[in-house]
Amino acid sequence: MKKLIWCCLLALACLIVVGCGNTSQNQSTEDIPAPSNEYGTVEKESVETLVAKFNTQVLENGSLNPASNDYRTTSEQRYWYGLITGIYLIAVPEEFQNDFQNEIVDYMVLYVEKGNENEAMVPDYLKALIQANNDTITDDEVEKLLTEAKEKSSTGETSNNGKGISIGYIENDDNYQYQVIRLYEK
Repeated sequence: MKKLIWCCLLALACLIVVGCGNTSQNQSTEDIPAPSNEYGTVEKESVETLVAKFNTQVLENGSLNPASNDYRTTSEQRYWYGLITGIYLIAVPEEFQNDFQNEIVDYMVLYVEKGNENEAMVPDYLKALIQANNDTITDDEVEKLLTEAKEKSSTGETSNNGKGISIGYIENDDNYQYQVIRLYEK
């Protein structure tokens, strides 16, 4: 019964995203200048590896639900993981092949439905997501990146601290999302 409820919630979330026509999610990676020493780079990693790193960060917190393949669905060439009611982890590969074990991550998203009863968990999930993408980023740097991302969102810019990831923020009427964009050597 729980799986059915989770599947229904994920399907509803997918419909909301599709219905909102959110094209800005794809545009954010195009607006980022090519990685350089100023922005830093990270190693290429698969969806499976980064989700495992995210889960390691989550389990260190102790009070959060990890991303589970039992609650994974695929929609619009993205992998959605239901974390808890109203909060989802999305992994977007560079080139979708329906092979999350080998596809390289382009960016990851924490998708949050506004007003849900679990919104208080968002900061901890964001910290886990950012540090999964680069474990050298400190808690203070996480806070600064998130603040800057929100401030720069009105101009479509992202925040970056030179450690190979950029953070974007998008807000709609019924949801908001933080994007962790990975910068690779070309």
